[in-house]
Amino acid sequence: MEYIVKNNEIFIPASPDFNAKQTLECGQVFRFKQTAFGYEVYSLNHKATLICQKDGTKIVCDDVKYFINYFDLLTDYAKIKQELNGNAFVKNAISFGEGIRILRQDPIETIISFLISQNNNIPRIKKIIETICECYGEKCDGYFAFPTLQKLSTIPKQFFTDIKCGYRDEYLFSSIQKLASGFNIQAIKTMPSEQANKYLTELKGVGNKVADCILLYGFYKTDVFPTDTWIKKVYSDFNPSAKNKQAVQIRNEFVKTYGNLSGYAQQYLFYSKREKNN
Repeated sequence: MEYIVKNNEIFIPASPDFNAKQTLECGQVFRFKQTAFGYEVYSLNHKATLICQKDGTKIVCDDVKYFINYFDLLTDYAKIKQELNGNAFVKNAISFGEGIRILRQDPIETIISFLISQNNNIPRIKKIIETICECYGEKCDGYFAFPTLQKLSTIPKQFFTDIKCGYRDEYLFSSIQKLASGFNIQAIKTMPSEQANKYLTELKGVGNKVADCILLYGFYKTDVFPTDTWIKKVYSDFNPSAKNKQAVQIRNEFVKTYGNLSGYAQQYLFYSKREKNN
């Protein structure tokens, strides 16, 4: 998409293909906060300040190249939406959340974030992640970086219990230890998505849905379709006779329908259904 780079700033002219609110608040990321002028976004040890204006969005950041990739600015979303718009099932959802972009996040940060996110509310998820960063991340200019895997591996299980992770304390502790002791995170990049999904479920607490979230947001594998309660509701809206269909069946049906565009379709459908019902 069109954007202008000047020093440490990226300016994105007003476009239906970029909306900061829709992108950040569609459930794919938790390390951001709303400000009077837009948002502040944190990823690993990087920070971006988004200033949302009528004529476009200014992104002031510490690494322009990093955030061009992070916000997926080199991908043609107009083309993706045009291809998906041929399907009536997703057409209205696209028009509702047309500015969503899939963020290219760090795999380890994504794994930890989505382990925490299970059966949890967003303010609590954000608070837990922030506490982990404050206690084990590198101190940066006005914020704390997400801890390295080496640093994460030093965290005792009791810490996760104390910061009120609930039953997820065991998931976090066990999965971090596995990640730090031979789990081949790099191999996932070249695995077919079905194989990668199965491999990720070897981590304690990672089921098919969380694995798909990790693959979509942490590895940019767009041929997956994370299926949760909201997606099941979307499916039953169009298929009232299939209310009792299992999530994995719905997921596989959507992947068969949308192929390599599955992840994009999921974001539009999920965001539209959740926002209209909240």
